[in-house]
Amino acid sequence: TNRHQAVVSTQSTGAKKSATKTVKEAPPSLDRKLEPVISSPIRIFATFLIAGIAIYYRLQPMWKAAENSDVMAMWNSTVGTSGVVQELKCTTKPSEFDGCDPVRCGRYVLDRLVSKEEATQLIAMAEKGMKFGGSSGGATILDLNSGALSVGNKFADIRLLVKNEGMEQLFSYDEVKLFKSIKNRIQVEIEQKWKLTPGKLRLTKPVFFSRLTDKRATTMNDEYWHVHSDTEQYDRFHYTSLVYLNTYTADFEGGRFIFDSPTFNHTIHPRAGRVSVFTSGTENPHHVERVTRGTRYAITIPFTCDPEFAIPDPVI
Repeated sequence: TNRHQAVVSTQSTGAKKSATKTVKEAPPSLDRKLEPVISSPIRIFATFLIAGIAIYYRLQPMWKAAENSDVMAMWNSTVGTSGVVQELKCTTKPSEFDGCDPVRCGRYVLDRLVSKEEATQLIAMAEKGMKFGGSSGGATILDLNSGALSVGNKFADIRLLVKNEGMEQLFSYDEVKLFKSIKNRIQVEIEQKWKLTPGKLRLTKPVFFSRLTDKRATTMNDEYWHVHSDTEQYDRFHYTSLVYLNTYTADFEGGRFIFDSPTFNHTIHPRAGRVSVFTSGTENPHHVERVTRGTRYAITIPFTCDPEFAIPDPVI
């Protein structure tokens, strides 16, 4: 959503000159492995993301920074057990899947679903995979479904990179169990909040970790700060959830999550363990501020009402 916090896409080298700088090449040992691990699923995945970039640039002129804004959730305090809720009129047509549409669309912030300790464990999982690569720009992505990992200005298949190191699997049983537990908690919360029929909501792709830094963009995929709505990029999305893994101000500057409006913006300060959930339609345009210091971590977990686009819990 991740671009919600950096959208996964194929890493094109056509970034604007003003957003580039000289970066070190990937380690030679990794370079030698890259060609055989760029796989057709990654290329297919890339096609969707190029389309997403085009949408970003089409939407961008529609939005100007609102002079007025409020903070839905501050970094230095919790939001309470009830969370913070903002209801909105839905701007997209119903999904046509009985029991899966909200009466009212909206957005929701919670601090009680994921502990700070669990957030720290998720960062360790992200870094466990990202050590095999890393973007040359400011946004590194690890997609848990396709296995796409940012490596320089490209994507490589993490599963093959792991095999090249003689490993059978990247994540341990306990790490996979942690992800599933958090995903299930969020799914139940969405079903209860929007009064959906249990079992109608399904995990969809891409599910991804994002790591954002203050490095200058070297490809368009590093430019995660453009305003967008999730369904305009992924029409399979019906509900988007984000888990913030570290804390604004304490761990990084910039990187706030902003719901955009021509008149009044609503801002979320990332906080370790904080969960943001929202309906994925055009009623919720949003962007992430550029990170100006430190490193911002998050995981995007999207859900669909369409069984055709459901995916099993990812295991890498």
